[in-house]
Amino acid sequence: MTKHPTLALLSLLLSVTSVAHAAPDACAPASAGLSDLGYASYRDGSAIRGITVDLLVEIQKRSGCPFQLGWYPHGRVYAQFFSGQLDVTGAALRNAERDQYGVWLPYTYSQFELVLLNQSAGEFHSLADFVERGTARLNVVRSIAYSPATQAQLDRLQKLGRLEYVNDYDVVFRKLLAGRADGTLAPPAIHVQHQRQYHLLGKMRATTFAEAPRAMVGIYVSKQLPAAQRRRYAEAVRAIVGDGTVQQIYLRYLDADVTRQIFAGGVRDILDAMPAD
Repeated sequence: MTKHPTLALLSLLLSVTSVAHAAPDACAPASAGLSDLGYASYRDGSAIRGITVDLLVEIQKRSGCPFQLGWYPHGRVYAQFFSGQLDVTGAALRNAERDQYGVWLPYTYSQFELVLLNQSAGEFHSLADFVERGTARLNVVRSIAYSPATQAQLDRLQKLGRLEYVNDYDVVFRKLLAGRADGTLAPPAIHVQHQRQYHLLGKMRATTFAEAPRAMVGIYVSKQLPAAQRRRYAEAVRAIVGDGTVQQIYLRYLDADVTRQIFAGGVRDILDAMPAD
């Protein structure tokens, strides 16, 4: 696996951190794949940062099981995971294909928004409404698990010549800045970071749409890992969610209003969705 040199150093630092907190029966390192997902995981110069990185650090502290991080295009993360070359994925919506290969451990909520440059924004209450009345062109990231209702509208946009799939959100926002696209679909944890990075705050408007209800997001842990190791990860995630640590992680990256919006209604549904064993 090819890594950026700083990522290799980060993996070493994470491993050292976990050893200090490890249980006597510490488990073998697990490979974790991260990609460009805004504040969930992003590159900051030569470093890798984000909510998922901080979450993995906290899981290591509580489980005694270290991670070795790798950075990939988003689609490649799941190709590697499905082929058994990755043990853990970063922030992921749950779907049946991924369930075949891994155990899903939810820790947060997410909701896609329609994010448009101000000159293309309008009062669209659904993505279908945007398809029918709008003229803006969207760029969206391939290999994202959109809801079936959302995907149906994206298929309509593609037939109209108003949609292009690209590899990651960095490409999306560079094309927005260059005037080669008018908008995208992304949750706040993703689009806020990219708007800040590309100096687009105040120049874009984000709205929820009917085809994308709020959904839970988690990490996937490969079924190839020992059951005892998977249980330790699950226990650590359950504790991080239950004691409010995950909200504190979000507050490092997003303001209090956005964090409250993400966790509106509490975390009971997340805890209930955790695997039983």
